[in-house]
Amino acid sequence: MSPIGTSEVWQVALARWAEIARNIPDLEPALALQQRVLRILLEAAHQLDRDAPEALPVSSDVVLGKWVRGVPAFRNETVAIPSSLKETLPALCGALADGGAGDAARHIGDALARREIDAGSMLRVSFARNEKAIRTSALHMGLSPDLVWLIGELASSPLAHNLQRGLLARDDLARELKTWDRGYCPCCASWPALIEAVNGSRALRCSFCAASWELTSARCVYCGNAGDDFVVAAPDVSRGTRRIELCGACGSYTKVIESAVLTPFPLLAIEDLASVDLDQGAMTREYGRPKLVDLDGIEPLSSVSGGCA
Repeated sequence: MSPIGTSEVWQVALARWAEIARNIPDLEPALALQQRVLRILLEAAHQLDRDAPEALPVSSDVVLGKWVRGVPAFRNETVAIPSSLKETLPALCGALADGGAGDAARHIGDALARREIDAGSMLRVSFARNEKAIRTSALHMGLSPDLVWLIGELASSPLAHNLQRGLLARDDLARELKTWDRGYCPCCASWPALIEAVNGSRALRCSFCAASWELTSARCVYCGNAGDDFVVAAPDVSRGTRRIELCGACGSYTKVIESAVLTPFPLLAIEDLASVDLDQGAMTREYGRPKLVDLDGIEPLSSVSGGCA
C-alpha cells in the first residue's frame, strides 16, 4: 500500500465520502469521524505492510481441519501484536472523543496512558473476538464496555485483515474456501457487514477482517433458513441494487449492495454507513443483527484469556 496521502485506496475513499455527503447531508458529522478513523486504520495497515506482511503461524492442513469442524482459522491461534499497532489505540480514543464519545473515550485513553489497560492484551483479546472478556474488564474498570470493545476492534482490524489476506492467498486454502458454507467468517468468525453482489456472485464481506466468501445457496446468513419467511426486499424500489434479506425465523437481516468490484479494506465501513437507510428499513420492521457467533460449543477459547487489564 502506498503512503496514505496518495494511495489509490485513500483517493477512492475521499471520492466516495464526497458523493455520500452530497446525497445524504445529514451524514456529514458521521462521515467526518469516519474519515479520521479510517485514516488511522489505513496508516496502521500501511505500517504493517511496510514492516513485513504477517503470516498466521498455522499450517494449511490445520486450517482445513478447522473448517471441516466449523471453526474459523484464527480460533485459538497465538499471534504477535506489532508494537506499531498499539500506537493506534490512543489515536482512536482521541478521534472518537472529538467525534462525539467525549469523556467516555478520553477515560479509556487515560487508562491506556497510565497502563491500567495493557495495549497488547487489549489488542490480543479483541483479535480473538473475545467480547465477553473485554466487556467484563471494562465494567470492572468503570469504563464503557461498548466503547472499549469498539476501540479494540478497530485497532486490531488491520492485523486481522493482514493475516486473512496472507492466509487466503495460499493456493490450497483459496481452492477449499468454497467448502466454508457458513454465514460467519472463515478466518475470524465475525458476521458479514453486508453482501456485495458482483458480476452475479454474492460475496459475504466480513465486518472485521474484510474476508470474502460465498454461501452455496440463498438463505439466511445467520440461521440458514430458506423457507417462505426468508424474503428479499428493496425499501426503495427506484434503487433495486440495494436490498435487504429478512429472515422471519430468527428475526435478522442482511444488507445486499450491488457493486462493480469488491470494496477494499477498510472502506467497507463507508458502504455500511452509506446504506444506513437499509438498516433503518429493516429495524422499522423489527429485524435486527445478532451478536457474535458463540463458538465455545465447537472449540472453546484456550490460548486467549482474561481481558484488557
